Amino acid sequence: MNNNNSFLINLFQYLNQSEIKYCVLRNYRTLPQNTNGSDLDLWVSSNDIKKTINILNEVSKNVNCKIVSYIENKYSPKFCFQNQKEGVQIDLFYGHIYYQNHIIFEEDVIKQNIKLYNNISVLDDNLADLISLIKEIINNGHCTPKYTQPIYQNISFYNKEYLNNNLLCFNSNFIESLYRFIQEKSIEKNTKLLQSKAKQSLSIKVFFNKIKKIKRLFSRKPGYVIAILGTDGSGKSTIINKITPILNEGFHKGIIYNHLRPNVLPDIGVVLGKRKKAEEITVVSNPHAEKQSGLIGSLIRWGYYMIDYTVGYLKTVFPIIHTKSKVFIFDRYYYDYYIDPKRFKTSLPHWILKSGECFVPKPDLILCLGGVPEKIYSRKPETSLQEVTRQTNVLKKFCQTHKNAVWIDTCTDIETSTNQAMEAICKMMSKRFSNFKFQ
Repeated sequence: MNNNNSFLINLFQYLNQSEIKYCVLRNYRTLPQNTNGSDLDLWVSSNDIKKTINILNEVSKNVNCKIVSYIENKYSPKFCFQNQKEGVQIDLFYGHIYYQNHIIFEEDVIKQNIKLYNNISVLDDNLADLISLIKEIINNGHCTPKYTQPIYQNISFYNKEYLNNNLLCFNSNFIESLYRFIQEKSIEKNTKLLQSKAKQSLSIKVFFNKIKKIKRLFSRKPGYVIAILGTDGSGKSTIINKITPILNEGFHKGIIYNHLRPNVLPDIGVVLGKRKKAEEITVVSNPHAEKQSGLIGSLIRWGYYMIDYTVGYLKTVFPIIHTKSKVFIFDRYYYDYYIDPKRFKTSLPHWILKSGECFVPKPDLILCLGGVPEKIYSRKPETSLQEVTRQTNVLKKFCQTHKNAVWIDTCTDIETSTNQAMEAICKMMSKRFSNFKFQ
């Protein structure tokens, strides 16, 4: 994580200079230097919405941090900003705090509980903890100690008067129940009951939220899929380990790693009882040691995994990248079937493997890692120099014939290779939102 995030430092300078009424709702103790691995929950007064949007636009230009993901919401939109070195995810709350289209905390309640910390306006911890608890109860119907312990540790503060003064949108039935369960330290056991009472109090209809999620499937998707290809020794693991923390700044805890495929279906060897399911991905020391299957066996193997690449993708990847700010990183992908068929024990004609590409969902970006075959082979002499040279040449041709593929020379120093990878990623992501207008 970047210890000095220039986007955040600039943002709070602008906010303070403009005299905007704002506050950070939680996780503020490392600001303005960084978010300590969190996102930024930023509340602004309803009178200052336009000013705040203009500031976000100005700061993004100043630090060359492009908007790479956006989830529209009338009351609390989500912004993801990213450049080659850093990023930040901002959940922006306007005026009242809402659940769906229902107010759960009024704007005046927020304003009355703002304090200064390190020259940054922040929300009082007691109210911030209460907001987090209420949102968790209504959203999920269950609570972990993460949300209840801060309340229990300051239990005397949450008396009836405090709850009545701050929970203005809820009826007495809900407030009485919440107060009793706080005093009994039994919120976890009674969360479903509290959720029901809260929704009755606010007259919330579940139908509304489902419609909103369905609409997202047809809007500009906020998530991405990146595939990373390369022969053994090309530096796939190194590049993934380098880019993941940078992307995690812009997409808060939003990086999802997959090896080769969506992995909805278990390995065919596990299905046939030839091996046990591995808890973690293991490094294969000799990827070409096992004998390739014949034509029929290869067709069965290929057809089985095609289901994972298509149906499995639709089940686990598609709904997430169309509704959430997430990034799937695939270490290898379908294309390896014709770049390195021996690894997958298949012996099928190239045209069959190539035709399968038409049915497999395409990644938004393919990073093709390679370089001087002799250097790559010296890192991992698991096959042969001849095989490494062959795969490198095949991958270069692949990169030239796929518009969404970018060649990354990993025989330079790690920093240079990482910068090249992040440059390609940021260029791809920013294109999707190149015509985005702050408003």
